[in-house]
Amino acid sequence: MVRLRPVALTAAVLVAAAALSGCAPTDGDSGAAPLTDRQRASIRTTILDAKWSQVAAEYPEAIRPKVTMAPTVPDHDWPAAMVACLKSSGIVAYVTNGVPTFGSAGQTPLEVAVRYYGCEGAHPSESQVASYFTPAQSVALYDYYLQVVRPCLLTAGAPSPASPDRSAAEGLAGLAGWNPYQVIWTSSMPTTTLAYLQRRCPPTPSWLNLEP
Repeated sequence: MVRLRPVALTAAVLVAAAALSGCAPTDGDSGAAPLTDRQRASIRTTILDAKWSQVAAEYPEAIRPKVTMAPTVPDHDWPAAMVACLKSSGIVAYVTNGVPTFGSAGQTPLEVAVRYYGCEGAHPSESQVASYFTPAQSVALYDYYLQVVRPCLLTAGAPSPASPDRSAAEGLAGLAGWNPYQVIWTSSMPTTTLAYLQRRCPPTPSWLNLEP
């Protein structure tokens, strides 16, 4: 695959941004949501319980805090979201080789573990949520990528790789190697341009969120 030079890519996107500046963001959430409220609550509870069990196994005396989930985070953005959350809770944190790294800033190991649980529980990644999908829900996510995100990116002047065969969408393995944002996330695009694109063409559908 030939990758466009960052300068050319940025220029194309900025021209499209100016042309589309008066348009509302795309959401692509027409019709019934693939996740019912009951399914959303079930996935939310399962994720939080699994994360807390890891803390409780090492610290039986730990008191479980209440966690309210924020919107689901695209996998590419998850390390940065975790680091921002950890820092806001007083933990030393930074991204190393694409992975959130953290440590104590005077807190006990128990306190660090509980605060990490709070951040991890509040910011589930897209792949984590999607791991609980039925085949039909996986297809719905694929359709959002294919019919909403990719056309939006191309209209905005940004490159987006062609999708795999539709039949692959019935299993998560078929989606693991493809995302409409692939080329963009691996380019040297300025953060302001990336932020514009992600507002204009949300990487994840709103129905993927597990917020109560």
